[in-house]
Amino acid sequence: GFSASYNCQEPPSPHIQPGLCGLGNLGNTCFMNSALQCLSNTAPLTEYFLKDEYEAEINRDNPLGMKGEIAEAYAELIKQMWSGRDTHVAPRMFKTQVGRFAPQFSGYQQQDSQELLAFILDGLHEDLNRVKKKPYLEPKDANGRPDAVVAKEAWENHRLRNDSVIVDTFHGLFKSTLVCPECAKVSVTFDPFCYLTLPLPLKKDRIMEVFLVPADPQCRPIQYRVTVPLMGAISDLCEALSKLSGIAAEN
Repeated sequence: GFSASYNCQEPPSPHIQPGLCGLGNLGNTCFMNSALQCLSNTAPLTEYFLKDEYEAEINRDNPLGMKGEIAEAYAELIKQMWSGRDTHVAPRMFKTQVGRFAPQFSGYQQQDSQELLAFILDGLHEDLNRVKKKPYLEPKDANGRPDAVVAKEAWENHRLRNDSVIVDTFHGLFKSTLVCPECAKVSVTFDPFCYLTLPLPLKKDRIMEVFLVPADPQCRPIQYRVTVPLMGAISDLCEALSKLSGIAAEN
């Protein structure tokens, strides 16, 4: 007789590239996975966690934070995704922690991806805020001072209360200009933002491929690519074809 032994644990594949790691769907949690993949591929943030820089900066006493638990859960997930051991992981522990602090994400139904991204960024920011005691600051008016000066002051004030890897990587300033309709006084303010919501441009046209078959049986059909309005009518198609073929639109 003979005996054979089988190793149930597969050795790590040499083909696995750290960071190229799928995230298992835990129900309808693709909204979470897409946000996590974007964050995982934000190099400065991922390096910060892989180098364990977060450990020295966890702020467990911040009343606006989550006692450092969101930062720790996110760090564990990033380390898994970038270990080079797995082609995919199931982000169960991270999902559980998010659900504890934001009950709207505790189930397994579809949710808004941007809303979750906002929660993660805000949660990481407060969990890793280097400011232990936030000072009270009076907002100052621009009073005609140059934009560069006002913006620098607004940014420095923001940093006095908010200082984290999230601020370093994601935060910026909006410039808002208000003009009083009564006295024409111009008021300029610079406000911090963490994510920019941009409108998607709407497609107004579409391209169609059509064959023009002349009434003269001696002439061969000709193929044209025409640009027509997305919600157009047959008359739009006839006019576009007329311009290309030289045949009157009404024909």
